[in-house]
Amino acid sequence: MHREDLANSLNCNLLRTYVRVVELGSITRAAESLYLAQSAVSSHVAALASFAGGALFERRDGRLVPTPLGNELYDGGLEILAYVNDLDRRLQRMASQNARIVNVACTRTVCEVAVANVVASFQRERPEFRLSVASATIKEAEVRLRSGEIDVALTEGMNTVAGTKRIAFRSDRLVLAVPRGHDLAKRGSVTMAEASAYPFILRTRSSGMRNFIEERMGRSFDQLTIVLELEGNSEIISCVESGLGIALISQGAIVRARALGTVLALDVDDIDFDRDFYVALSDDREPSQATATFVHWLTDTYRQAHAEMISAVAG
Repeated sequence: MHREDLANSLNCNLLRTYVRVVELGSITRAAESLYLAQSAVSSHVAALASFAGGALFERRDGRLVPTPLGNELYDGGLEILAYVNDLDRRLQRMASQNARIVNVACTRTVCEVAVANVVASFQRERPEFRLSVASATIKEAEVRLRSGEIDVALTEGMNTVAGTKRIAFRSDRLVLAVPRGHDLAKRGSVTMAEASAYPFILRTRSSGMRNFIEERMGRSFDQLTIVLELEGNSEIISCVESGLGIALISQGAIVRARALGTVLALDVDDIDFDRDFYVALSDDREPSQATATFVHWLTDTYRQAHAEMISAVAG
């Protein structure tokens, strides 16, 4: 195959996939690290082999090892990707000078508990900027931050996003939600040992809140009788209102139900369910002026206002 065929057919996605396979020595591990299907990774490698005109790998002791042709492609691919990444950073710096939009991804709990107030308050105080918000899992947020598709991610508790720095912007606490008329309804607080006598409704195993609860409860988590596992706080609150069980849930997510009197919130005495919400920024990309303004506002003005509001409610 002619060299111009390779130049015309090559793209950065193929090269990134190939470099990852070389470095990990495995199609499966490369697919997992890139959040791609194994078939997609295999297809990328096969396409490059076709463009390059020969086999790129041989298998030794269960590991994929590049052939001489594969090594040449690997070295050249690193050079190309390094140049493209540098060009991307330079173009982003130039574009960011006039950018007025901050692209934000937030986990489901943050979307349900905090994002409405964050967006409304920021737009009111800094109308020259605009927030574009979408929900995402932690893995999705990591990929989008790395690619530059989003500027920041808003996460909670134990959720960490690889390749980022995190700054807390508000505090949160999980409370025990019980329906009106429940045996525990007249209590101001309970222990988890007492609460464990009743059926529980929890978030699904993939959620950050579920992981946080399991980490804080330790072995005592196994004592819970879980009757429902749901995706979001709103579904859990509806089931608590219907008397299907009790739930550990963010105090911010239960405000409306408490105001209506359909659900009561009890403090848990024996386990610390306090946590923070964080804004995550990419480690290897300079934030735009709009992004820097939003992060400063979020971690200063908004954080202080939220702390004062919590203090007033507690008082």
